[in-house]
Formats: sequence, C-alpha cells, structure tokens
Amino acid sequence: MTYTEVARKELSLAQKVEAIYRLLKGISFDDLIDSYKNEDAVALQKFVWDKTVEIGLRMRGKDFSRKEITGRMIPTPVYQRQQGCSERIYYCKATLCILSNPKCARKKLKGQFRILQDSVQEWIYASGRELNV
Repeated sequence: MTYTEVARKELSLAQKVEAIYRLLKGISFDDLIDSYKNEDAVALQKFVWDKTVEIGLRMRGKDFSRKEITGRMIPTPVYQRQQGCSERIYYCKATLCILSNPKCARKKLKGQFRILQDSVQEWIYASGRELNV
C-alpha cells in the first residue's frame, strides 16, 4: 500500500461508532490499533482527532485550542530520540512511518489516543454532564 492509499482510507460506519463510543467512555484504543491493518490505524487516528476537535469546539467554544491537546504530547524530536529513530522529523507521521516502522508508529498512536481521550474526559467532567452512551 502506498502513502496516498494509506492517507485516503476511510473507516467503516461500525468502526466509526466503536471509535466514538471508546472516545466518550474512555475505553482504551490499544487493542483496536493492534488489530487494525496499517491503513485502518491511520484512518482511526484521523477520525478520532477530528471528533476530538469537534467535541472540543462544541464543549469549550472559543476557549478550545488544539494546542491544549498537542501541548500534552511528546514533541516529535523527543519521541524520535526516545525510540532511537534516525529518520527525518517529517517522517514521524502515522501516514509515512506506519509503512516503514509500523511498531513504532502504533506505539506513538497509542500515546496520542490516551491524550485525546483524557482531554475529552476532562471536558465532559468539567461540563458536569453525564454521558449515557
């Protein structure tokens, strides 16, 4: 599969519903990431990022910034150093790295998903609303 094919992959409706359920309930994505094909893992990342941003905008309005999420993530140069990776920083993206080093890319995805979930859970808690999903 090529970079372009990986980047264009869409999740099925069932996969999207499962992702939203896990995101809202705080259920780990680790097993999904481990079981998905490379292109599905990348599509899952894109979908969950998009939904996290959508939830952030709906719950926090103008107070929302993607930086409050990305600021919690390990900076790419630090992550690469920790993994002993010598690729260019630009390559440390799921759409590129998943093809050349899927184990490392999946590990990075798992860390990102935990941060996305933590953010959503904090917004839900701060709103005082109970989700009955």
